[in-house]
Amino acid sequence: MANRYKHLSFEERIFIHTQLEAGCRPAAIAAGLQRPRSTICRELARNGWRAPHLPRLQGRQSINGGYRAPVAQQRANWLCAMPRVAPKLQPGNPLWQRVLAGLHQRLSPQQIARTLALMPDPVRLSHETIYAALYAMPRGQLRADILNLLRRAHKKRRSRATGQTRKKPILNMTLIDERPSEVLERLVPGHWEGDIIIGKGSRSSVGTLVERTTLFVALVKLNDRRAETVADAFATILNRFDQQMRRSLTYDQGSEMAQHLTLTARTGLKVYFAHPHSPWERGINENTNGLLRQYLPKGHDLSGFTQSQLDDIAWSMNTRPRKTLEWKAPAELFLPAGAFDFVQHWSTILNPVALAP
Repeated sequence: MANRYKHLSFEERIFIHTQLEAGCRPAAIAAGLQRPRSTICRELARNGWRAPHLPRLQGRQSINGGYRAPVAQQRANWLCAMPRVAPKLQPGNPLWQRVLAGLHQRLSPQQIARTLALMPDPVRLSHETIYAALYAMPRGQLRADILNLLRRAHKKRRSRATGQTRKKPILNMTLIDERPSEVLERLVPGHWEGDIIIGKGSRSSVGTLVERTTLFVALVKLNDRRAETVADAFATILNRFDQQMRRSLTYDQGSEMAQHLTLTARTGLKVYFAHPHSPWERGINENTNGLLRQYLPKGHDLSGFTQSQLDDIAWSMNTRPRKTLEWKAPAELFLPAGAFDFVQHWSTILNPVALAP
C-alpha cells in the first residue's frame, strides 16, 4: 500500500529555503527530503519562487527568487483553516430557516436532520452540523434566543466526557446483562432502580429509588456523595421494606456506588450496573426523576430537606394514580394488602362533601 501524502512541515520548508539559497535545483531538494519532485515544484510555484535565466556563460542556476519558509508556513496554516467548500448551513440561507422552523416546533437537531431527510426534497444534514452552526453564531440576544430553543438550552457545547472519567474504577461490578429475566419483564416486585438528584452548584443531593414493577418511590437524604455515605443511607431506607421487596438494584456507574458490596451485605439485594452513557437502561428512574423535579427543582439547595420531608414527597408520588398502572396508585400495589385505601385517601383530600350541590 502506498504511503499517504503528508503536508510539508515547517522544518522541511526551512530545508527548501536554505537549499534554494545554496543554488540547489528542485530535483536535488526533493531527493534530500525523500519527497517527489512534483511536491517541491508545487510548493515553489505556490509561494513565488522563480528560476531566472542568467547569461549562458555562467549557466542556468536555481536561486531563491522569492520563497521564504516562514511566509510559506503561514500561508499553509491559513489554508488549512479555510473550508474547501462553503458551509451548507449558514445563518439566513433557506436551509437555516427550515432548521429554525424545526427548533420552534421543539424538535431536537437530530429530529430536524431526520425530518429533512424524509421530505419530498430531501436534505442530507448531520445534527452535528446544526449544533456547530448554532454555537458558531456571534454572541448577542439573537444567539441567546435561538439557543434557548434547544432542549437543554446550553450556552456552549459540552464535552461528552465531562464528568464521566473516574480515577478509581468500581470493583466487582455485575453488568445489567446478567440480570435475571424476571427483572427485565417486571413480573415480580422488589427490583429497584437508583440514582441521585443534584442540587444547586452540585453541593447537595438526594438519592432516588423506584421499584420497577409498582413504581413505588423512596427518597434518601444524603449529607454528601461519598460512596460510604451513599451505601449507608440507601441501606437504611431499603431496610424499611420486607426482604422480598429487596431483590435487586440497577444503578449507573457513578463512583458513589463504589461500596455496592457493603449495600448488598446490609440489605441482601444484588446491585447491577448499567452500561456507560445508557440512561435508557434505567428509564423508569430517569422518568421518575423528572417528575420529582416538581418537588426538588433544579437550581435549588436540596440540603435543607429533612428525611421526614422527603418521605412526605415520596408518599405524594406513591399515592398518585398512574396510567401505566391502569390508574392504580403505587402504594396499592407495593404495600401489603389493605395498608392503603385509595378511595379513603383521596376522598379526604378532594372532600366530596364540600363539592356536593
